[in-house]
Amino acid sequence: MIRLVRAEFLKLRTTQVWFWLLLAAIAISALTVIGPLASGNVHNGRDVAQMFGLAALAYIVLFVLGVLGVTTEFRYQTITPTVLLTPSRWAIVTAKMITYALVGVAYSVVCVLVQLAIALPWLSAKNVHYSLSKDGIPHAVGGVFLVLALFGIVGLGVGALLRNQIVAVSVGVIFLLVLENLVAAIPGVRRIYPYLPGSAGRAIADVTARSDNINGVHLLTTTGGIVVLLLWAFVPAIVGAAFSMNRDIT
Repeated sequence: MIRLVRAEFLKLRTTQVWFWLLLAAIAISALTVIGPLASGNVHNGRDVAQMFGLAALAYIVLFVLGVLGVTTEFRYQTITPTVLLTPSRWAIVTAKMITYALVGVAYSVVCVLVQLAIALPWLSAKNVHYSLSKDGIPHAVGGVFLVLALFGIVGLGVGALLRNQIVAVSVGVIFLLVLENLVAAIPGVRRIYPYLPGSAGRAIADVTARSDNINGVHLLTTTGGIVVLLLWAFVPAIVGAAFSMNRDIT
C-alpha cells in the first residue's frame, strides 16, 4: 500500500493542477480573513474562531482535485498501466483515498498559515482580544483539516462513479455551489439540507453552525456533521470501486 500511495503522490506531483488549485485554496483562505476583518465584523474570540473556520470553504478545491485524481487517469488512459501493475481496484481506490486525504491535510496547513499571517497583525492592530487555544479556535481549525481531507475523498468517489472528467467536475461543482442552496430555499425539501455534504462540512468547522437557523432548519452537531461527511466520502468511493472502476477500462 505504501508503494501505491507513493505512486499516487508521484502522479500528482508531475502535473501542475495541484499547484494551481493550491493557489485557489490560498485565495479563498485569504478572502475569508480579509472580508470579515475589513468589514469590522470581528470583535471577540468567538468571531475569530468563526473566521478561521471559513477556510473550510476551500473544500470545493479539494473536491475538484479529488475528481481529477480519478478522471484524469481515464481521460489519458494512464489507468491502464496502473491496473496492469495493481489488478485490485480496491487497492487502487484505497491508495488514492489515503493520498488525497493527506493532500487535504497539507492544503489545510497552508490555508491556516495564510489566515494566521493575515489575521494576527490585523487583529493586533484592531485590539481584538482572543486566545488561539480557546474561544473555539482549535475546534474551527481542526474542523478545517477534517473537512478538506474528507472532501478530497468525496471528489474521488464522484470521479470513480462518473469517470468522465467534465461531467464529474461540472455536476459536482453545480451540486455543491448551486443545488445545495436551492434545496435550503425550497420548503418541501429543505429538511434534507443538513445532510448534504456542504452543510455537513459547515457543521464541522463553523463553531456557531448549530445555533444558525437556515430557513427554519438547524444544521447538525459537529459529530453529526462528521458522520454525514464520512458517509459522503466513503460510500461513493466504495460504490465506484465496486462497480464503475470494475468495468472495462479501455
